[in-house]
Amino acid sequence: MLEGLQHLLELQRLDGEIARRQETLAAMPGKRKQLEESSAAAAAHLVAAREGHQAAEMQQRQAESALQDQEALLRKLEGQQFQVKDNTAYTALLSEMEHAKAAISTGETDILEGMEASEAANEALARAETGDRDASARQASELSDLGTREEKLQGELAELNIERDAVGPKLDKTILAAYEKVAKRKSPALAMVRDETCEGCRVGIPAQNYIEILKAERIIICGNCNRILLHPDMLAAVESAADA
Repeated sequence: MLEGLQHLLELQRLDGEIARRQETLAAMPGKRKQLEESSAAAAAHLVAAREGHQAAEMQQRQAESALQDQEALLRKLEGQQFQVKDNTAYTALLSEMEHAKAAISTGETDILEGMEASEAANEALARAETGDRDASARQASELSDLGTREEKLQGELAELNIERDAVGPKLDKTILAAYEKVAKRKSPALAMVRDETCEGCRVGIPAQNYIEILKAERIIICGNCNRILLHPDMLAAVESAADA
């Protein structure tokens, strides 16, 4: 029984190592997706920044063009002052000139605001370009690391499965079958017994079963969680045998 327990513990250790690597591998597609989403978000932000930059430049050009139009209109109106022959027409001309001056003042304000908006857009574009470059570089680096890590894990899994295949035949078929049945549904498949309680499910062990566990002559299954039960004394005996 002692030798069988050694193999059983080794089998569980290997299954734990295999499960951890499988879990890591299973998470890798999600990490790749996150990298792709992050890179896509940075690219979309760059597109938006370019559009904002173009819009700011367009607004600036339109404000400058509108100001030039009003300045040209004002010069034209000022040139007509000496051509007007009656007060009514002169008053109307002055009114148009005031409107043109007001429009020029507004245009100058619009240009100043446009310059500020254009400067802000330039800064936003620079940040977006840096962010896009960084995201692309990070994606390439981390994808490469993931590929290397994945290849390493696949190799480790292959080696662990070879080790596991070698351990299985060393176990009694009944014990192996019992372990495999539990391992498909529970992890770990083995549970320690302390104070006559299964540490896997925290349910008490019947007295007769506890006595059988201490004898270590056959495997005892927890009636609640179906794990194979072990006593600390059994592990101590295994360790002593390994050190001998």
